Amino acid sequence: MRTRRLIIALALGCAPVFAEKIAKPGADPVQAELMADLHARLLKVGETVYARVTVEWRSPACVLRNGAVLEAHVVSVVPSIKPVKASEVGLAFTKAQCGNMKTGPFNLLLSAIAAPQQDSDVGILSYSLPVRAMSGVNGQIVLNSMRISNDPTLQTPAPEVFLSQVIPRMQMGDVHGIKGLKLSVGTGPENSSILTSKDHDVSLEKKSLLLLVPAQWTLAPAAGEPGTSQPESGEPAARIPAVTRAAVTLPPRPPVNDIDLCVPPQCNVALPSGNASDLGHAAGTISIRELGYSPRPQRDAFNFVHDEVLAYLGPRELLVAFNPHELVSRDAQGPGSTVRIIRAAVVDTDTHRVTHTVDWEMHDNRQYLWPLADGRVLVHVGSELRVYGEGLQIQNRVPLDGPLAFVRVTPDGGFMAVGVLHERHTPELHASLRESLNGDPEEDVKILVLNRNFETIAHSTAESNLMAPTLLNEGQVTLSAQSNMRYRISMVTWDNHASVLARFTSRCTPELSSIEPDLIFLVSCDPKNQGREYRVLRANGKLALKGDSTQNECGHAAEGSANQEAFVVKIVESTLPVPPGSPMSASQFSSEELHVYRAADGKRLLSVHASPPSMSRDGYALSPDASQLAVMTREQIVVYSVPTK
Repeated sequence: MRTRRLIIALALGCAPVFAEKIAKPGADPVQAELMADLHARLLKVGETVYARVTVEWRSPACVLRNGAVLEAHVVSVVPSIKPVKASEVGLAFTKAQCGNMKTGPFNLLLSAIAAPQQDSDVGILSYSLPVRAMSGVNGQIVLNSMRISNDPTLQTPAPEVFLSQVIPRMQMGDVHGIKGLKLSVGTGPENSSILTSKDHDVSLEKKSLLLLVPAQWTLAPAAGEPGTSQPESGEPAARIPAVTRAAVTLPPRPPVNDIDLCVPPQCNVALPSGNASDLGHAAGTISIRELGYSPRPQRDAFNFVHDEVLAYLGPRELLVAFNPHELVSRDAQGPGSTVRIIRAAVVDTDTHRVTHTVDWEMHDNRQYLWPLADGRVLVHVGSELRVYGEGLQIQNRVPLDGPLAFVRVTPDGGFMAVGVLHERHTPELHASLRESLNGDPEEDVKILVLNRNFETIAHSTAESNLMAPTLLNEGQVTLSAQSNMRYRISMVTWDNHASVLARFTSRCTPELSSIEPDLIFLVSCDPKNQGREYRVLRANGKLALKGDSTQNECGHAAEGSANQEAFVVKIVESTLPVPPGSPMSASQFSSEELHVYRAADGKRLLSVHASPPSMSRDGYALSPDASQLAVMTREQIVVYSVPTK
């Protein structure tokens, strides 16, 4: 068998997060990342290893979209077992998603490896939306234009603010940032590349960077073979150019943790209620058991559910939506089948009369209702979004061409983002990935940007493993994870200006949302005791309210009033500690506290102690004029009067 040698050198000028969106055809290597940890002692010959493409790549034979799956199989494995310390893994990449939902034959050669980025961002945790690139134009003018026009120039910005440390130029066979690991390119059986380690098991972390080239690029007759011409110098016969990025003028770095700078009178500290005299007294109670409301006190879950929702359609017109737990036919299992019925009723909070009712068929168990401006709500019913107004009258419909991933609305209700899931894989490939990754693989999410009239003004595509975007009136807020439990909140305005709002540390993955009047609600975890912390930030990053919780307090949520004068924070009390990500049961929830604050200065106006609490996240609502707070318990709806001072 002829000896063959490699003739292509690889060059990578910067980290993949700053790479071009599309690789240069016939020049750039395929950039991918490992989808799960790899350990030699856990592998078997013939086992499949998956990677995902991180930069779109094209050739006449194959088009690899961003997120396309690459399949390798293990051709050899030697774990590090005494007395033999050396370890080896041979990988042959033989299949890829070349523009199809299924993988097909496509041979790639693993040519260089780099460790995941450690000193820079671990990753953007939230979606980036299309915005208008118009330097020097007032953001509100741009936003108003977006709301009324259908402009094809809208684009998705790069959400990064600070450039990370770049990976140096890499040649064929290079390993960067992984101590003791060596890569022998194309020397194994089936044209596989061999990873070796002398003193410990061969191991690669999830998201390790892989550079691969088509096998036909790399094979040429060996030196000295008949008919072979050699390069005149020691330079490789072909070189893949480095990816470059224009210089960016960056703002000065803020302090590592600047989120807890609470400066009165614009900021307040949330203190425990204790026996405070401002504990609210119910102005009225409403029983809805006659409508079929029957909670499940023994329900177990990992998160609070979306079964019960309260929302005001007017100053005294309260929409009550809940799951009556009626039997649903399971004959038509699969996408598009009904999994639950939601009953909605409009109740007059003064007379307690029910004025309208309707049943909605739901295809999933996710959030299904979002309050809008002007006494309207957006509801996900079947395969469409509906806008309901006064008297539960349908005012608009938005069809969906796939399962709904998320809906996010600006606090003023004039701009929203809708994410729709699109499957990347065949059912067989999806099942294989799910088993290998111990969870669902990434899917494509088509993001539609709608104006107040529900006209699509822009669209983009993202990955399903990211958080839904957080929208303010000025732009989009993004959450970035960094090393050592550090996080960063940034904002990209609608006219594409980036700024850092805050930096903080958290032991758990933070939760981010926006509320009236143009505020950010942040829930994180204390790095020392893992107790939850909550913060309310203004659009400029200044702190409006901060509070700490014990591990027995969970279910933090918030919303604001339509008149922009107040907001409410809800906290659920458990009889047992509830660490982030642990299972919970409705039976262990003893009560919930709701605190209403004045938006201008964070002064507390009302505190409410309600029990037994609902397990739904959205079972509370502030009236549009901030004069009433409605709370759903497992027994009834309680309405409280909110003082103005």
